[in-house]
Amino acid sequence: MRWIVFAVLAAASLSAAAGTVDVNLSNDTVEGKYDTTFGAADLTFGGMYNRDQKNYALNAGLLAAGEGSAGNSRVEGGLGGKVYTVHIDGSSSDVVALALGGQLRWFPGSGSFAIGGYAFYSPKVVTFLDGKSFYDVGLRAEVEVFRNSFAYLGIRWTRAELDDGSQPYVDKGGFAGLRIIF
Repeated sequence: MRWIVFAVLAAASLSAAAGTVDVNLSNDTVEGKYDTTFGAADLTFGGMYNRDQKNYALNAGLLAAGEGSAGNSRVEGGLGGKVYTVHIDGSSSDVVALALGGQLRWFPGSGSFAIGGYAFYSPKVVTFLDGKSFYDVGLRAEVEVFRNSFAYLGIRWTRAELDDGSQPYVDKGGFAGLRIIF
């Protein structure tokens, strides 16, 4: 299933439109994301694969995004929705979730260091197949190493509640990554 993540990244590299490529790794997981502007919104595509648990998740989203300031600090964020398709190998379960949420990045003093996070949640009414609910939550600290090139450390919790009552993690734990804006 690693090919799914790499296919997302390959598709992103062929695009002539300006965008962002974000890749992160842990010992067990690879995640890739591609974002591009779509009018006043951000269009996002992503994929994650956990080798040890053989779980994977794909997502596509549309977020109303923007920038602002809080005091002398810069803030970037977005609100919207994502469609997730998830496979949990341990229980041979598949979940499709229509999740609402958002993301936020805060640059204290408008410097090169940022703290960011995201949260997306799908309740029972919009979680399908073998799922009852789903969430994808993460936090990270990042630094702009070169202009438009960021390195970061983060932690995530991606979890589904299944119809059988179990609540397996698709992935959880720390990761290191790179984010490049072009």
